[in-house]
Amino acid sequence: MQIDLLHLIGWAALGVTVGAIVFRAAYRMGREDEIRHHEQKERERESAFYYRGLNYLLSDEQDKAIEEFVKVVRINSETVEIHLSLGNLFRSRGEVGRAIRIHQNIIARPNLSVANRTAALYALAEDYRQGGFVDRAVEACRRVLSVDPDHAKTLSSLLILHESEGRWDSALQVLQRHKRVTGKPDPRREAHLLLRIGQEQMVSGLPEDENSGIDRFRSAVRIFPGCVEGYRLLGEAQLQQGRVMAAITSFSTPQKTRPSHFFLMVDSLRRAYGLKEDLPGFEKFMAQAVALPSASPRLIILWSRILEEKASLQEAIEVLRAGTERYPGSSGIARQLVLILGRVNQWQEAVGAAERCLDHLISRQPVFQCSQCGFHSQDIYWKCPQCHHWDTMEPL
Repeated sequence: MQIDLLHLIGWAALGVTVGAIVFRAAYRMGREDEIRHHEQKERERESAFYYRGLNYLLSDEQDKAIEEFVKVVRINSETVEIHLSLGNLFRSRGEVGRAIRIHQNIIARPNLSVANRTAALYALAEDYRQGGFVDRAVEACRRVLSVDPDHAKTLSSLLILHESEGRWDSALQVLQRHKRVTGKPDPRREAHLLLRIGQEQMVSGLPEDENSGIDRFRSAVRIFPGCVEGYRLLGEAQLQQGRVMAAITSFSTPQKTRPSHFFLMVDSLRRAYGLKEDLPGFEKFMAQAVALPSASPRLIILWSRILEEKASLQEAIEVLRAGTERYPGSSGIARQLVLILGRVNQWQEAVGAAERCLDHLISRQPVFQCSQCGFHSQDIYWKCPQCHHWDTMEPL
C-alpha cells in the first residue's frame, strides 16, 4: 500500500512537471505566434507606407511621399534605404540641413555595409555640393572614392566641384579618370579644360609656359576639331609670336570643322589679313565661305554688314537675296535686306522680302494649344494627343 502510494505520488509529480512543460511551451508558442503576427502586421504597414511613398514620388508629390517615408522610419528605424531616400528628398526640396543630418546619422551607424556606407557618403557629398559647402563636398567625394575608386557618380560630382573652384588641372585629371571608368569620353569638356589650363600658362609671362599653353590649345582642337574657342586662342597666340599666316589658318579652320560658329572668327580673321596687308584676300575668302551651302545666317548677315561698311550695297543685297532663298524663315537676314533696300529706295522689294519672311514664319507657328497640357498643333484635335482630354484645343 505504501509502495502504491509512492508510485501514485511519483506519477502525479511527473504529470505536474509534464503539464507545466506543456503549458509553458504552449504559452511560449502562443506568445511567439502573437509576436510573429505583430511583426507581420508591422511589415505590412511598412510596405504599405513604402509603396504609397513611391507612388507619390512617381506622381511628383514630394510632400506626400515624405510623409509616407517618415511613417516607415517610425516603424523600422533600421531601414537604411528609406533613410537615404528621405534625405535625398529633403535635399531635392532645398532642405539641405535636414538631408545632411539624416545622411550623417546613417554614416555614424556601426556595422554598416560597404554598399550602404558608400551610398550615404555620396548622398552627403551631394548635400554639401547643393548647399554650397565646396570644401566639405570635395572631402566627402574623396571619402567615397577611398571606398570605391570607380564610383562614376562621385567622379562626376568631383569634376563639377573642381570646375566651380577653377581648379582646371584637377578637373582634367578627374575627367580622364571618369573616362577610364565609364568608357565614355567627353571631348568638348576635355578640350575646354585644356584651354583654361593653357590660358593660365599664357599669362605667366615665361617662354616655357607660353609654349606649353600653345601646346594645350593644339591638344584641345585635336581632341575636339569643332572647338572654335580653341582655334581663336591658338590664332591669337600665333599673332603674338608674329606668325600671321599660321594665325590665318587657325582662324579660318572652323569654316570647315564647325561652319555654324565660323561667324565668331570673322573679326579675328579680318584683323589677321589686315596685319598681312591683304584685305582683298580676306574678301575673297569671305565671298567663297558665304557662297557655300554650309554658310550660316549669322555669317551671311555679318558679311553683308562688312560690304555695307565699304559701300558695296548692291553686292550686299545680292548676298542677302541668296540668303533669303536659302533661309526663308531667317528674320535676321530679312531685316538686314529690308534695311539695305530701304537705303537704296527699293521699297517695293523691301516690303516683299518682309512679307515672304512673315508668311514663312506664320506657316510654321502653331494655331491651336491644349488648355490642359499646353500641347501645340497647327491642326485641331478634338481629343488632345498628349493628355487625351476632349475638346480642349483653343486657337492662338
